Amino acid sequence: MFTHIPRLLKLAGPMILSSSAITMMQIIDAIILSRHSSAAVAAMGPSSLAVILFQGFLFGTAGYAGTFVAHNHGRGDAGGVRRSAWLGIRTALISGVLGLALAWPLAKLFLLAGHEPQVARYESDYFGICMAGSLFPVMGAALAGWLSGMGRTVVVTGVTFISLAVNALLAWGLILGEWGLPRMGIGGAALATVCAQMVAAVLYIILFAKAGGVSDSLARRFQWPEFRRFLSLAMPMGLRISGELVAWTLFLVVVGRLGTVELAASSIAFRINDLAFFPALGLGQAAGILVGHARGAGKDCDIPAIGWQSLAACEVWMLLMALLFAGASGPLMAIFAGSGPEGARIVETGSLILKFVAFYCIFDAANVMIGCVLSAAGDTHWLARTFLIASTLFLTLLWLVDRTMPGLVQEWSLATLFVFITALIWSLRFRAGAWRKVRVLRETEAPQ
Repeated sequence: MFTHIPRLLKLAGPMILSSSAITMMQIIDAIILSRHSSAAVAAMGPSSLAVILFQGFLFGTAGYAGTFVAHNHGRGDAGGVRRSAWLGIRTALISGVLGLALAWPLAKLFLLAGHEPQVARYESDYFGICMAGSLFPVMGAALAGWLSGMGRTVVVTGVTFISLAVNALLAWGLILGEWGLPRMGIGGAALATVCAQMVAAVLYIILFAKAGGVSDSLARRFQWPEFRRFLSLAMPMGLRISGELVAWTLFLVVVGRLGTVELAASSIAFRINDLAFFPALGLGQAAGILVGHARGAGKDCDIPAIGWQSLAACEVWMLLMALLFAGASGPLMAIFAGSGPEGARIVETGSLILKFVAFYCIFDAANVMIGCVLSAAGDTHWLARTFLIASTLFLTLLWLVDRTMPGLVQEWSLATLFVFITALIWSLRFRAGAWRKVRVLRETEAPQ
C-alpha cells in the first residue's frame, strides 16, 4: 500500500538532518543572543524573516535548478544534469550582485517599522549584513539542488553540518566577544551566518568541479532560450517563497506593534516551530525528488501515490510535534526567553502562542508536502498566483484587525486560519491533477 515510503525515507533522512541543521543554526544564534539582550532576540525574528524574504526569491529561483536536474536524471540525461546546474549557477551570480546593491537601502526600512528604536537598529544591522552576503546562500541552494536532484542527499547533509559548526563557533565568539573576537551582538550573529554560508558555497563549488561540471564546455555554454524557459518556471517558485515570507514578516511587524514582549514571544515561537517545519520540509524535498525522477522517466501515474503517501508520513511527524508544542509550551519558551521579569512575561505570552502553533502544524503538513510536490511537477505559475491572492487577503484582514481590535489572540487566530485555507487549496489542486498538463523539460530534448 505504501510502496513509495521506503524510497521517500531513504532520501528524506539526510534531507531532514540537513534541514534540522539549518534550524539548529538559528536556534544557536537565538540562545546566544538571549545572553546579549532581549531586544536582540526580538529583533532577530522580523529581520531574519526579512532576509529570507528577499533571499527567498533569489535562492528559490536558483534552487529550482534542482527540479530540472531531477527530471534530467530521471530521463538519464547526464549532460542535461550539468546544464541544469549551470542554470542555477548563473542565477546565483546575478543574485549576488542584486543582494549587495539592495542591502543598505532595504536595511534602513526597519527604522520606519514603528518598533522600539533599539530593536529597529538591531533589525537594520542584521538584515544589512546578511543581504550583502546573498551570493553565498543562493550559490549553495543552486548546487545543493544539483546534488539533491541526483539523489545525493547525504553529501548535502555533510556540507550543511560543516557550515553549522562554523556558524556555531563564530556566533559564540562574535556575539559575546569571546576568544579575542569583537563583541558585535546581533551583527556578530549575521556575520557568523554569512561566513558559514560562504564555507558551504565553496565546498559545493569544489564538488561540482571534481564532478566535471566546470570543465564541461557544452554544459557551460549559455543558451538564452533554455535560460528563459528555466526562469519562466523558476521565478514563480521564487516569488511564491517570497510571497509566503512577506506575509509572515509583515505578520511579525504587526505583532511587534503590540509591544516588545509580544514580538519577542512570537519570534521565539517561530524559532520553535522550525523544529517541526524544517524536518517536514526535508520530507517535502525528498518527495519532490521522487516526483522529478518519475516525471523525467515518463511515469506520471506514480505521482499521486508519491504525493499522498508522502503527506501521510509528514502528517505523522507534525502531529507528534503538535503534541510537544501544546504539552511543553512553557519549558520550550523558557529556553530562549532569558531571565528576570521580562523573561517571565515572554514565557507566559509565548506559551499561549505555541498553542496556536501546535494547532496549525496539523494543517501545515499539506502546505509543505503538497506545495513541494506541485513545484516539482512544474506547477509553479499556479502556486505563485494562488498564494499571491491568499496572502493579499490575509494581510488585508490583518490590517483591519490591527486597526479595529488589535490583540495577540485575534492576530494569531487569523494566522492559523490562513494556514488552514492554503493547505486545503493546495490539496484540492493536487487531487484535480491539473499539474499533468505542465512540462518542465521540452519533449524535443534528448538525453546526451
